[in-house]
Amino acid sequence: MSAEDRAEKLGEIRKLLSDSVRPIDESLVEKAPSPFVPDSGKKVVVEEKVEVVLTDEELLKELSNYVNPTGIFMFGGEFYLIFKEKKLKMGSGLGITYNGAEYSVNITEITGSTYKISRGDSELQLKLK
Repeated sequence: MSAEDRAEKLGEIRKLLSDSVRPIDESLVEKAPSPFVPDSGKKVVVEEKVEVVLTDEELLKELSNYVNPTGIFMFGGEFYLIFKEKKLKMGSGLGITYNGAEYSVNITEITGSTYKISRGDSELQLKLK
């Protein structure tokens, strides 16, 4: 680099590092938060809760995620679903808490490897996982 180029570059650097006061656009000053009030630049965003109404069929699909029997067995000619310490047969109701509300699902059919649950007019057949 030649001496003239070096002198020109050093001049540009000194100009950038100078302590000169630069004018600030007034619109920027109005928007800038105050350094003396810590929360003045923060905006509080409030979420609106939108209640989604599900049909019986959609609700039953969501509730089916919480119906997790550990097995199926036959006793006295009837099939039973095993839920940890509970054994439920066809026609039994199962209570499920979903989004803070209590729902009831009925067991309408149990076969050797599948079972059906219903709520209202909707029915859903599931396989043992």
